[in-house]
Amino acid sequence: MKFKLFRSKANRSPEQDRVATVASALHEDWRQTRRQADGNFEPRVKTTKDEAWVAAHGTDQVDIANTAYGDLPADWQAENKAAATVVVRLLGRGAVNLAAAEDRERAGSEIHDEWLARNDWARGGNLDVPFSQLPPDEQAKDIAQVAIAQQVLFQA
Repeated sequence: MKFKLFRSKANRSPEQDRVATVASALHEDWRQTRRQADGNFEPRVKTTKDEAWVAAHGTDQVDIANTAYGDLPADWQAENKAAATVVVRLLGRGAVNLAAAEDRERAGSEIHDEWLARNDWARGGNLDVPFSQLPPDEQAKDIAQVAIAQQVLFQA
């Protein structure tokens, strides 16, 4: 899957630009899970607290599935940005070989632990377990973040 690079603003550092690019790609990857047969995305309407976005759009309702990352309100960009920050930091410490079980486990564990730290609602639930105990489909979601980041940062 090809991702458009998120265009940086002049005042961003190179790392902030990498985070924005990965965050955009993560959002686009999530949107693809909502693509319908007609090519449209199944709506996912959320409320935003971003006052500037509300003022510009005249509503506090945003369809996050039908909105590109760069057009999302700041509060709905936040999770993608936080996830991207973890992955960019992980890749910045060295190459991650997703074909190697040890690298997958290490990367997946860090991504999952950071996600748990950001999402209090998951505490005590089915996802509040070590990465190695997650169901394979949940592990795959974490590992996919690394693959997406590698694709947009190193193969673009």
